[in-house]
Amino acid sequence: MHVKGTTTLGAALAITLVALAPGLSAQTADVTAVASARSTDAPTFYADALPVFQRNCVACHQPDGPDVGGITAPMSLMTYETARRWAPRIKRAVESGYMPPWGAHVQHKGTFKDERYLEDAEKQALIDWVDAGAPEGDPAQAPTAAEAAAGGTTLPPSGWWIGEPDLVVQFAEPVQVPDSVRDWQPTVRMPVPEGAHSEPKWVSKAELRPGGPWVHHIVSSHMGVGVPGRGPFTFPEGWGVLIAEDPFITVNMHYHKEPGPGTAVEDMTRAGFVFYEPGDVIDYVVQTDLNFTRQFTIPAGDPNFEVKHERAFEEDTYLLSMGPHMHYRGKAMKYELEYPDGSMETLLWVPDYDFSWQFLYEYEEPLFVPAGSTLHMTWWFDNSAENAFNPDPTADVVYGAATTDEMANARIYFAPVTKRGIVVGEEIPADLLEKARAREERRRRAIGVRAAFRASRENRATASGSSARWRDITLIAAILPMRTCSPR
Repeated sequence: MHVKGTTTLGAALAITLVALAPGLSAQTADVTAVASARSTDAPTFYADALPVFQRNCVACHQPDGPDVGGITAPMSLMTYETARRWAPRIKRAVESGYMPPWGAHVQHKGTFKDERYLEDAEKQALIDWVDAGAPEGDPAQAPTAAEAAAGGTTLPPSGWWIGEPDLVVQFAEPVQVPDSVRDWQPTVRMPVPEGAHSEPKWVSKAELRPGGPWVHHIVSSHMGVGVPGRGPFTFPEGWGVLIAEDPFITVNMHYHKEPGPGTAVEDMTRAGFVFYEPGDVIDYVVQTDLNFTRQFTIPAGDPNFEVKHERAFEEDTYLLSMGPHMHYRGKAMKYELEYPDGSMETLLWVPDYDFSWQFLYEYEEPLFVPAGSTLHMTWWFDNSAENAFNPDPTADVVYGAATTDEMANARIYFAPVTKRGIVVGEEIPADLLEKARAREERRRRAIGVRAAFRASRENRATASGSSARWRDITLIAAILPMRTCSPR
């Protein structure tokens, strides 16, 4: 099966060193102090460090860098002056393995699209450059524009990783997330510009633009899932999702922040689509399955709690991608496939799960899964005080929608092996069109149900004389019993 090669946001090496920003003046002093020790044959920025940055980093680490799933790189690595200031931090990030941000174990090297593993020689080149005092070198030795572009990390002129979108939608007006909110999950409409989407279309690529880091996730039938660090959906050639004609598109948002005076934020999330052209052929209609389990309670203080789940494949299937999801106590995750003959294969091992980098791992070539196979999923959680991100190590934790709860999700994207042979521009099979319309209708009904639910609680609160209290609670909680957070 031919897979279309594209640059995706998941390929971006967005080095989130915001937390490392303090002490830059000390870093500069450190670099200056050792600069005199430079030797004439020491690695230099232009000849040695910059080529590594351009191959792996500058898609995000550039002036006015792009939004990467709600995250923006704090500095550019395209200029010597800036890179030199960050040199000691760069060394520590590379040595620790914190950078580049990629969760899949090195055993999967060569398996997934847009992987980010620094080669040993690249890592050593950066370390040696820093140890030599981060010398500048000769600008004439910098990679040419063509060499830089060959790294595949250049944001297209459109400003969208998917290229020039055929359709862009956004909220009718900014969503106000009040001071009182910690977790809030509204369903919001994105109006379609008049005349821009008057007939069903097959989505080839979709990109979500979260308005900021307070966006925990975005879920859409047509645009996939937006989470921290996640790139756009770029389907292989012949794979697609059908989006029915409609005056608006709905998305389920999940906002999370610390509540308190002055913490209110304003969100204007956007989304872009690229559609297949008439005459293109859709052989595989993309489906998704969350593969989650609620059957667990993580004991307080447990540093390595294990949760298991499994899913059977009843027909021959192509597995396109996998996306594990946990919250702050998430520690590690593994997908394993048991074939009909009893043999086992590790499909994905994420030994050091990071909530800030929730990647979708898409195969270079979709994996054939024969009927009768079973997918085994295992999650590990750290609910101990040793976990610096743990909201409360003294609490037992169950599955829940709030970010301070936990989740054991193992989303997959897949399609039956049998080709559909749908020609874009010709009549769409009725079953597919009905399913696409039903997905959107379910989200639309949810808007009314949740609004009615909230109004009912507010009315009850008014009757009891405690309306202010109920308004605060319903703003955050009214939606939660109606929908589970499903960001993967």
